[in-house]
Amino acid sequence: MSSDNLSVSSMTMPITSSAQHKSFWKRYKINSGLFFVLPAVFMYLLFVAWPIISTISSSFFDWDGISIEREFIGLKNYIDLLTRDRAFRMSVTNNVLWAVISISVLTVVGFLVAYMLNQGLRLRNLYRTLIFLPTTASLVVIGFTWEFMYRTDGGIVNQILTFLGLESWIRLWLADAGVTIYAVMLVGIWSALGSWVVIYLAALQGIPQDLYDSAAVDGATGIRQMIHLAIPLTMSTTRALLILGFIGAINQFGLVYLLSRGGPYHASEVMAYQVYDLAFKTNHTGYASALSVVLLMISAVVTVIQLILLRGRAALFG
Repeated sequence: MSSDNLSVSSMTMPITSSAQHKSFWKRYKINSGLFFVLPAVFMYLLFVAWPIISTISSSFFDWDGISIEREFIGLKNYIDLLTRDRAFRMSVTNNVLWAVISISVLTVVGFLVAYMLNQGLRLRNLYRTLIFLPTTASLVVIGFTWEFMYRTDGGIVNQILTFLGLESWIRLWLADAGVTIYAVMLVGIWSALGSWVVIYLAALQGIPQDLYDSAAVDGATGIRQMIHLAIPLTMSTTRALLILGFIGAINQFGLVYLLSRGGPYHASEVMAYQVYDLAFKTNHTGYASALSVVLLMISAVVTVIQLILLRGRAALFG
């Protein structure tokens, strides 16, 4: 082979390799932007995907979370949880109560307060600040403050009831099995109301004033504007808040831990707190993992159902 042929072949080889390299990237639609996503993907796999997989794996074992050896017991944890565990049924009931009551109150009250604050009220900026203020407080501060307010001796709640002549309403708010879950729930609603009001207020301010003026010309004023204009145009915001509110209610933990510790006798225990109690107090990590998986499945299934129903309702009402 001549020297000219060798030089030509040596020049064409890098070009051919580079072309194949480029065609490979184009064929699989790979671009350099994917490399910027890799750190986030790695963090997701490390701190989300792997813990979920590890939890599912641990749910099939009898394990205390400390020892190296684990005994495989199959579905026994799930069977015991769903058929024999009375505390689990109570925690599910409390989560359902929390979701239904808190979301209903926050949706109705949050929208009404935001609608009023969107009107030309005097000192409305002051009202907005006061309503949003609890949202800025630390959960620990809220918990200890309300724990002091709920005390039997010297608690401000019972003092107010006494001042109003409602002594029959006085309770052991954090020690009465019949009222503790509602007392804790009230704190959750109070602390979350500011966020719902601000989000609804932002949605209401996004409605053009021309629509209100047109409605007023057609004779729709006051409540009619709210029902036929404000509520339909904020429905997408309501759907988002309902989903986020339900997820928050299902995964509620902090206030229960700070105020009642799930007591008395599991009366205010929710599923997330039961997971903590089983895993870190009694060292039943395998059983707690099974409960975590059930909690995850409940959240996923109900959220999907909620999305389907809300989308169907949105399509129905246009």
